[in-house]
Amino acid sequence: MSRLNKTEEIIELATMFQNTYYGLCIDDIKDHFECSRRSAERMKDLLFNLFPDKVEEVPSNDKKKRWRFVKGTMNYLISFTADDFANLEYLKNLSTDESRRIQIEDLTNKIMALTPQKNVKSIETDIEAIMESEGFSVRQYSRVKADTKTLERIREAMLAFKKIKFVYNKKTTAEPYGIIISDKYYLIAKNDNKLKLYKINKIKELVLLDEYFEKDENFNLQDYCNNSFGIYQEEPMKIELEFDKKVADDVLNYHFHPTQKMKTLENGNIQVKFTCGGKYSVISELFKWGCDVKIKSPKKLKEYYKYNLEHVLKHID
Repeated sequence: MSRLNKTEEIIELATMFQNTYYGLCIDDIKDHFECSRRSAERMKDLLFNLFPDKVEEVPSNDKKKRWRFVKGTMNYLISFTADDFANLEYLKNLSTDESRRIQIEDLTNKIMALTPQKNVKSIETDIEAIMESEGFSVRQYSRVKADTKTLERIREAMLAFKKIKFVYNKKTTAEPYGIIISDKYYLIAKNDNKLKLYKINKIKELVLLDEYFEKDENFNLQDYCNNSFGIYQEEPMKIELEFDKKVADDVLNYHFHPTQKMKTLENGNIQVKFTCGGKYSVISELFKWGCDVKIKSPKKLKEYYKYNLEHVLKHID
């Protein structure tokens, strides 16, 4: 490894020591840089010798020594490049939510304010050049906005485990469990001892109550999302699809569902299996693949797919 690469790794490690709250142990360094324990200890010792008065040992329950740097120690080593700002611009353009786009733009402006004045002009020129050389295809998405203040209150309630009251067709009191981001923002909350989904853009007059709730410790937001192909929850199905070999490369590099398993068959076709509910979202996805996909199972998904095709054909003049 070159001296330059070693220097870059030391700076990266120093930044890691500053950014961590729980501290880093030798195993963390070894795993991150994929090096031997001896090399990890040398990297740590080099930094601690350079900044002996900036090191804090962090109490740990796992019997491993953990350390961190005093906040701000490495600030003068951190700089922002045109690529960093271009990536933020990409993220802003990818977002389909106007409030999130505004938040990303505010973040960009805050970071730009931390950049030395002498570098700003050249960075702005480079950002413009980068953005002109790459672009986005035309995308379709919902233009429904979620009120920023409503989102902030929901997040505050979730962090404090406080109940919320709002108008959603009628007055509702609920326990907020999480926010799901899809084509729109959705609140998942417990009401009448059942988990329900609410479109956040339709929530009005939301207030936090001075009532606390105990969140079900068995609830996991990611597991909840994985039960469905889209947003709405249904009884999970074991789905098996078979894609024609001419689209094999596209399928093998495609993410259908977190539980998916893929297999190349003897005829070159691709078998895809996953378990989830949300049959309408599943067939909507399959429509995009046209005649290159067959539903092998379950039978009820085949029938639902056929029913929707026939229903669409009836409405064609």
